[in-house]
Amino acid sequence: MSPRSEAPIHTERDAPGALIAFVALAYLISWAWLLPVAINGPDVVPGVGWPTHVPALLGPMAAALLVVGHTEGRAGVLDMLHRMVSVRHPLRWWAVALSPVLLLSAVGMAVVAGWTSTDLAGLAQFSGIPSGWGAAGVVATVVLVNGFGEETGWRGYAQPLLQRHHGPLLATLGVSAIWALWHLPMLAVLASFRSFGPATLMGWTIGLLSGAVVLAWLYNRSGGSILLAAVWHGGFNLVTATAVGAGFLEAAATVLVIVGASALVLTELVRTRSGHPSILLATRASSPPGRLTTLRSSHVP
Repeated sequence: MSPRSEAPIHTERDAPGALIAFVALAYLISWAWLLPVAINGPDVVPGVGWPTHVPALLGPMAAALLVVGHTEGRAGVLDMLHRMVSVRHPLRWWAVALSPVLLLSAVGMAVVAGWTSTDLAGLAQFSGIPSGWGAAGVVATVVLVNGFGEETGWRGYAQPLLQRHHGPLLATLGVSAIWALWHLPMLAVLASFRSFGPATLMGWTIGLLSGAVVLAWLYNRSGGSILLAAVWHGGFNLVTATAVGAGFLEAAATVLVIVGASALVLTELVRTRSGHPSILLATRASSPPGRLTTLRSSHVP
């Protein structure tokens, strides 16, 4: 018998087909933007605002809010919005969420000290966003649109829904598959994706799975914070998908995430098999008050 573990969930009933409806809507909303761009436009490139894939990044958030609104009503939507804006979390989880930004800050200090020639103006070079918006505009857009647009759906809705019945590891694997397939049209839209060879695509997939593990851990242990997941996601993309991170920094950040995710998975397997609580699920102390509660699950993969 597996040990009982606690995971942040919502108190809403599991509406039949809720996950299917969410996935279908997320794909429909995002792909409705991406497919015409893929058919009609040139590649989406860094620093250029058109064509762009950025509006499509809001698909998972829109789908989650629509499904929650249908299954839970106003109370469910307000709960989700609260988890998107609440800043009351322990400093250690803020440190995790801000770790990619801290890495960029370290690079900035190294530039000031003359230890590297990295051009920080490269932060304004992100695919589908005009470089004329400047570094601040690009950073804000990436966190608000890319971070919240995706994480509200993937971690804020799909992760707790799946792990309620399948445990955190299987749930993370399921979310990773949904998340990866959602990117398919981007292979035909983004210039950076179109350059992927088989080895690069495999590396990207491993990186995405590793990111999903880290994000599930951060989301669950912070008590279900969409805000912290969005900040980490946006920050990681700023490190790995702007000109600042091209080369060594991008590779180093990716390796760190893969190593961290591997350590989390190994620790999770050892702990659960030895009868200890899951490291990937929330403790009672980390669960915030309100409609977000904990579920005692006897199933740990």
